[in-house]
Amino acid sequence: MLTNTINNLISGLDSRRQEVINDRFGLNGGKIQTLEKLGSRHGITRERVRQIESEALNRLRERIDEKDESYKKIVFSINNHLRNNGGLRRDDIFSNEIKSILKDEKLNHWHLRLFSEISGEIFYYPRNDYFHQFWYLDENDISLLKKFLSELERTIANKRAQLINEGNFHSHLFLIVKRHGISDTMGINYVSVSKKFGINPFGDFGLSHWEEISPKTVREKSYLVLKKIGKPMHFREISESINKNGFDGKKALPQTVHNELIKDKNIILVGRGVYALKEHGYLPGTTREVIKQILKQKGPMPSRKLIENVLKQRILKENTILINLHNKNYFKRLSDGKYRLA
Repeated sequence: MLTNTINNLISGLDSRRQEVINDRFGLNGGKIQTLEKLGSRHGITRERVRQIESEALNRLRERIDEKDESYKKIVFSINNHLRNNGGLRRDDIFSNEIKSILKDEKLNHWHLRLFSEISGEIFYYPRNDYFHQFWYLDENDISLLKKFLSELERTIANKRAQLINEGNFHSHLFLIVKRHGISDTMGINYVSVSKKFGINPFGDFGLSHWEEISPKTVREKSYLVLKKIGKPMHFREISESINKNGFDGKKALPQTVHNELIKDKNIILVGRGVYALKEHGYLPGTTREVIKQILKQKGPMPSRKLIENVLKQRILKENTILINLHNKNYFKRLSDGKYRLA
């Protein structure tokens, strides 16, 4: 096991070097100690701690027996797994996979960091604004990763509505996979490393800055729920859906949802506490304004047909629609029984 190999290597160091290595690489509970803190503990300078760490790492490198069969198996397993995934793998996924492959329950991220430092077999790429932290084999793998992701981003940048409505992200992904001559698994692996791409609670893939992919506000979350459910919902139902689907774990209160929706011009109040999206064909305005828009679009029509059209737009009692129709300042009943704008 890799943890045994590392522990055996460290055991050959004197006590101070052991302590510095364990604390600097988080082997004692996953918390890295700073040079300053270790210096203060031992009554020495920050620079002296750095020197002890450097000396200890050199000793560990010298003690590695590259001909040892256990060591060779470890290196082969790690390299082979990375190579099968395109030469790199996101840290949280990789750590768990290697733990399973090596049957090493004690293995974690910090053991891999030390192994990387002393063996030079694998390399660690820290998280930044563009990538999650990951492991890789050589710089060529990173170069291919960046080219692949850049092409994918350009391809889907103007297909926002298509990806959210039709869910066809993977069709674009696999076309680029084909152009680069890599496997589907490698393409998916590359996407998992990038922070530019994301997936929302409804399983839609896209660019992380799209509000449909990474909604941050209650309004954005409510909009996404209405868009994906595809029908009018009461604000309490919307709140329940937000909390059920998780999003970022922040609880959405029904009254907050109601307050946010009523201010949004792209979201229509179609009934008492019930909202729908304008983009789904719902007309804005009061009942009277909805009747006016229908008559303007479709021309004069009988009351029954007009009521049917209004009820597609609003959750109302028929009497409410008839009362509005009887307002002669806005609507006129023709001799054939049809209604038109006054």
